[in-house]
Amino acid sequence: MTRNKQAVVDFNSSVVNKTTCSITMEVEVSENVVSQEIEAAFCQIQKEAKIDGFRHGKVSMEVVKKKFAVEAKDRAVENSIRKTVLSVLDKESFVPFDLPVVDELNYERGRNLKYRFTAESHPKVEVKDYKDIPVIKEVFKVTDKILERSLNALRERNARLVLSKTAVVSDKSLVLADYDAFDADGKTLSEVSAKGNMLDLGSENTLKEFKDALKGAKTAEEKKAKIEYPSDYPNKTLAGKTVEFKIKVNEIKEKEISELNDDFAKDVGAENLEDLKTKVKEAIEAEETRRQNMDVEKQIIDYLLEKNKFEVPQSLIERQKKTLVERMKSYMQNQGASKEYVEKQAELGNVKFRDEAEKNVRLSYILNAVYEKENLATDADADIEAERNKMKASNPGRESSVDKYFEEKKESVTLSLKEKKLFEFFLKNAKVAVEEKDMPLKKD
Repeated sequence: MTRNKQAVVDFNSSVVNKTTCSITMEVEVSENVVSQEIEAAFCQIQKEAKIDGFRHGKVSMEVVKKKFAVEAKDRAVENSIRKTVLSVLDKESFVPFDLPVVDELNYERGRNLKYRFTAESHPKVEVKDYKDIPVIKEVFKVTDKILERSLNALRERNARLVLSKTAVVSDKSLVLADYDAFDADGKTLSEVSAKGNMLDLGSENTLKEFKDALKGAKTAEEKKAKIEYPSDYPNKTLAGKTVEFKIKVNEIKEKEISELNDDFAKDVGAENLEDLKTKVKEAIEAEETRRQNMDVEKQIIDYLLEKNKFEVPQSLIERQKKTLVERMKSYMQNQGASKEYVEKQAELGNVKFRDEAEKNVRLSYILNAVYEKENLATDADADIEAERNKMKASNPGRESSVDKYFEEKKESVTLSLKEKKLFEFFLKNAKVAVEEKDMPLKKD
C-alpha cells in the first residue's frame, strides 16, 4: 500500500489487478476526512431540511443529526469517494473512459473508509496488416439457365388462381380449407383452429402432415392429420403436444401461369419480352454485386480480426451483447414466438453472443484506428453534402424532407459514409484475386 503524500485528501491505495484496459484498486480514506465530510453534509442538510415546527433552513443541528444521520453518512461516503477516486487513478497514470464502478464498500463511524473499484480505459491500438489483405472475389456470371429460372419465378409470382379442372388435390394445389384442432383428450384448441385458410401444397412452409392428408382429396371432403410438436416448439400452446386436425376442403385451386411472351412482359411493366429479359438480368446482376460486396467485406473483417487481437473493455462487450440479444428478442416477438420461448432464447443468447460482441467491439477499435491513421476524415463534411445532394436528385420535390432526414439522422449517415470510405480504402489496397464462375442454380 502506498501513501499519496501529494493528494489534498489523505488516502492510501493499492492495485488489486491491472490489465491493458482495466484496473481494480483498493482505497482507504482517513476517518478524519470522512468525519469532515459528515459535518459538511449535516450543514448542507440543515439548509435544505423542511420539518414541521421549523422555518425552512432553521432546523436545529441537534434535530438534523438525529433525523438525518444515515443520509449524512451516505453523502459523506459518496463525496469522499468522488474526491479520491480520480487522484488514485492519476497516481497509476490510468485514464478511464467512464465513471469507475465501486464494487465493495466498508465504513463505520470512527474507522477509515475502505472501498474497491474497477475502472476501464480504451486500449492503445496499433493496427497491423491492414494493407495488402488477400481477397478472393467470386464473380458469378448470369447464365441462360439462371435467367430462365428467374423469368419462370416471375411468371409463378404473377400466376392467377383458378378453380381446379380436376377438382382433386395434387401436390401443387392451393386448398381453401377449414380445420379444427384437438389435443390428446379431444379438447378443441380454438386458438389453433381456422376458417377459410389457404394451404399451398407446393410451398415448403406447409406442414408435411397436411400435404400427405390432403393429396387426392376432393371438394367438400374431410381429412385428418396428426402432428407431434417438439417440446421446444415456439408456440407454447402446441409445444410437446400431439394435435389432431380435422380438415374440410372447401375449394381446390390451381395456378394459371401466363406464357412468356410480349403480352406477359407488358403486364409486368416492360415494353416487350426482350426488355423484360434485360431488366431481369440487370436485377440479378445488381443482387450479385451486393453479394460480392458483402462477401469481400466479410473477408476483410475476418482478416483484420485475425491479425489484430487485443483486449477490449468488458463493459463495452456487455453493452454490445445486450444489443444483440435485444435485437434477437425483437425479431422473435415479431414472428409471434411466445414470451417464455423468447426469454429462454435470450438466456442462451447471453452466452452465444459473447464472442460476436467481443469481435464487434474490437473491430470498431480497429476501424477507428485505421480511419484516423490514414486521415480518411479529411473530406467528411463534403462527403455528407455529396450524399445529401445525391438523395435530393433521386427524390425530386422532397428536398425539405431530405434535409430533415440528414438533420435527424446525421450520426447514422456519418457512420455509414465512414464505413463506406474505410472499405473502399481496404479494397483499393488489397490483393484481389478474381474468380469468374457461372452462377449456381438454387439446387446447387
